[in-house]
Amino acid sequence: MSIITVSGEMGSLRDELAGEICLRGSYECVDRHTLMEAVAGLVDISRDEHQLLAEQGPAMLDMSNRRRRVFSAYLESVVLQYAQKGGVVLVGRGANLLLRMVPGVLRCRTVAPLEIRAQRLALSENLEMDQARQLATMVDQQRRAYLAHVFGSDWSSPLNYDLVLNMGRLSLEQAANTVLDLATHAEFEVSAEGKRLLDDLVISSRVRRELVAGVEVHALEVSSDQGVVSLAGYVSDQKAQKKALRLAEGLEGVQEVESGLEISPTMSKFMP
Repeated sequence: MSIITVSGEMGSLRDELAGEICLRGSYECVDRHTLMEAVAGLVDISRDEHQLLAEQGPAMLDMSNRRRRVFSAYLESVVLQYAQKGGVVLVGRGANLLLRMVPGVLRCRTVAPLEIRAQRLALSENLEMDQARQLATMVDQQRRAYLAHVFGSDWSSPLNYDLVLNMGRLSLEQAANTVLDLATHAEFEVSAEGKRLLDDLVISSRVRRELVAGVEVHALEVSSDQGVVSLAGYVSDQKAQKKALRLAEGLEGVQEVESGLEISPTMSKFMP
């Protein structure tokens, strides 16, 4: 089965569409609630913070750098491991960009006119129309800022999606059937090469997660090529350098580690 990502504007029925796709197509829905449960207990933040970050990822920009990096690394790892299973609908969290190098992933986006979105939010959240418009606009701005910060990409660009659905005109049934029909095409089946790339992304995310959580490392870059992991970044001393190498080498799927971690107390002080 395909891997489908669903992103969308606030009030454009993103979550509802994801649920409808899963119901009609027997996919597993990986939404904010799923991710909250998967990450719960792994990161030192409260449940309220979990909910805030899962629903409005840009809020993590206001967290201290270390905690933000740890949370982001764990969440990325969880999203990729779900994608690796296949037969999933990944909701939000920049999954379309996280998987942009994996051919065969079907990337969808929901949009709708602001007035329609505000009407839906006013009804569901018991808000005045002005408040609903402000909420939709604010959350959209937060999501745009988050993806620009994390991925350096424009959240609203249609080039980041395979299918853009105007949920001001389409019913959930029509939209879900359109997505599911497209998902049956060969172009949206993850190939053997796509699976290999996804395996490497999972390994890279696993290494990044462990290093960010276990070592004070800055400007960290991790990549994997069939289990050969390359590291780059800055640590403050040799002890941290050795620990990072030891952590990476002990992880599942890692065949070899090529370490480009540099010892630089100065860079460690000023780099995120």
